[in-house]
Order: sequence, then C-alpha cells, then structure tokens
Amino acid sequence: MVKAVELYCGIGGFSKACEEFDIEVKYAYDQNDAALATYNENFNHKAEKFNLEQFDAAYLDSLGVDFLWMSPPCQPYTTKGVQKDLQDTRTDSFKTVLQTLLTCKHLPLHVGVENVEGFYTSKARDLLLETLNSLGYHICETLLCPSELGIPNRRMRYYLCASQKPLKALEKNLTCKELSEYIQEPKEPTLIPQNILEKFGDGFRILNANDAKAYTTCFTSSYSKSWMHSGAYLTCKSGVRLFDPREIADIMGFGKDFVFASSLTKRQSYKLIGNSLSVYALKVILRQFDLDDN
Repeated sequence: MVKAVELYCGIGGFSKACEEFDIEVKYAYDQNDAALATYNENFNHKAEKFNLEQFDAAYLDSLGVDFLWMSPPCQPYTTKGVQKDLQDTRTDSFKTVLQTLLTCKHLPLHVGVENVEGFYTSKARDLLLETLNSLGYHICETLLCPSELGIPNRRMRYYLCASQKPLKALEKNLTCKELSEYIQEPKEPTLIPQNILEKFGDGFRILNANDAKAYTTCFTSSYSKSWMHSGAYLTCKSGVRLFDPREIADIMGFGKDFVFASSLTKRQSYKLIGNSLSVYALKVILRQFDLDDN
C-alpha cells in the first residue's frame, strides 16, 4: 500500500480518488477551517490545520510517505485574477514545499500536482519542473477536462505526475454519464430572481436536466455570489435555479453520499466545491503511476 500526504487538501478530492487505488492517505493538511470540517465528515483519516510555509525537510522525512500530492492555491494563475504568479504571496507555501523536496533525505517516490489551466504557462510551473528535473523524476504533464471522459462538466485543469519509476501512458477511460444522473432536486431550491433573469438571462447557461447532451460549464468559487461566468443553471418547476452544492459535488465525482459540514452556509459550500477538483479526471491521472511493489 502506497502511503500518501495530501497538501492543500481542501475537501478531499485526492483522498476520494485514492479509494480506487492502493493508496492510503495518512496525512492531509489545509488552512481553511470550513474545508477541514467537511473533509473530516467524509473520511476516516483526519485532515489537520497546518501552515505549509512551515513545512520543511525534517517534517517531510518524519512522515515517511511514498506519495506527495498537492493542489496549491490557484488564484495567482486564474484568468479572473491579477496573475502575479510567483510574486503573489499565496505562492510562498508552494515555494517552501519545492525547497523541502530539494533538501529532504528521503524523496517521495511519487509527486502529483493539480491546478488551473493558467498554471501551465506560469513561472511557478517552470520552478516546479526545474525542481523535479534536478531530482531525477520522470515527469508527465496533462491538460484534462472531465468532458473528455464523458462527464457533462467542463473544467479544464493542469495535472503533473512525477515519479522515480517510469510513468504509464495516459488513457482517457470514458465514463459517459448524462446530467440527469446527478440531479437530486433539493427541497428548497435557490431560484434566480426574476429581475436577474430579465437582466442577465441571455448570458446564462440554463440547462434542462433531461437533455442528454446538456453539460455544465466550470463551477467557480464565486457561484451564488456572482451571477455571470461562475457556472450553469437549471430549469425546474418553480423557474430557474442554482445547482445544489451536493449536485455539483456529485458532478465532480465525489458521489451522492458526500456531505458538507452541517455548520456551513450554502455559500461556503459553493466556495469549497468551486475550489476543488474533478475526481473523475484525477482517477485517470493516477493510473499513470506505477503503484506496485513499492
């Protein structure tokens, strides 16, 4: 069994994907209390609050893990942001983790990274490649969208696999699901006000769940806060509604049994799922690693 640490764990996308592999997540860290509360509602192992700017070689060596996974903050590379890249202080912990890899005594056998598409052209990515190449890792980079796997969701993301063992070729295993399979019809749907529909409706992506060809656009962390360009909407008996956070989690591969911490507001739940990753896509990425005979 491969032992892993999940950095910037969020609500546990990596841990969820690992359930189909011989990967045991032993440690998980994040700074967000809402994310940690939700993570710990869904997994037997516990995620802890930890400032990764304090992550160092001695600490990594003490964990004794084979796999280091990280989904560092995406804001420095998003198209909606100011794109300060490595000049953004939110990259400080990421730089610390890379320095840790350079100075630790026992390198993880595998390293994985996920981020937004814009990371692919960033200086942060250059630093990542420089670090991993200097350590002798085999490296494979991929831009992958769940829609390429038959999932009715567009969410292009950057993935990197690095291993001391040769990596396998990427195989896009098709799941082929329709939007209707994810609809749960919440008891109290959040409707779009009529005046907002009249003002912005032509710019909304409004879907019919029974349309076999319907697909959602990328749900962002601003969904429910910003009406435009933050995700798709759904027709219902009462009008046009937002997708429920649980439905979005299911669309992203967390499954219908996934729950958000009861202490959270719906807005907090939208923010968490908007910052998460597609479990469907990550499962495809993880198949590139040779996880046998470690």
